[in-house]
Amino acid sequence: MKSFLGRNKLPCIMWGNLPDNVFFEGTVPENYQLFVCPGKYIVLDIDVDEKNNKNGFENVPMLIQEEIDKSYNYFTKREGKHYWLLYTGNKVLANKTSGFSIDLRVGQKPGNAGGYVVYYPDNDIRNQTDLINETSVRLNTWLEKLFSYK
Repeated sequence: MKSFLGRNKLPCIMWGNLPDNVFFEGTVPENYQLFVCPGKYIVLDIDVDEKNNKNGFENVPMLIQEEIDKSYNYFTKREGKHYWLLYTGNKVLANKTSGFSIDLRVGQKPGNAGGYVVYYPDNDIRNQTDLINETSVRLNTWLEKLFSYK
């Protein structure tokens, strides 16, 4: 895991070259955002776009929603959510969109820097990792259907 600053959802540095366990410290300056590369975790990003009448929550099965709600999560700028999870499956998941207003960001990928998310809470992600739950077989199957390499 690592964190860094950005503006307009774009990193200010070549973040792929930033080693793991390097974190931005201090107050995020005005007009900047804090980004986090989730490291060994994954982040399920469920979007809500009222302007275009899209709601990713409508595409999440009820049992999956109940499970992810128990893991560390927070609201995004447009009332979507980021769900942090520890993936326990054995397929390689991709940083990609699903077409259902649900995206996935994977922290570690062989030969790749992985993905990152805008981190909205005022708390330090390093102090929240005990709230991140492992994925179940049911959740793994759903994630793999949407985000594994074919």
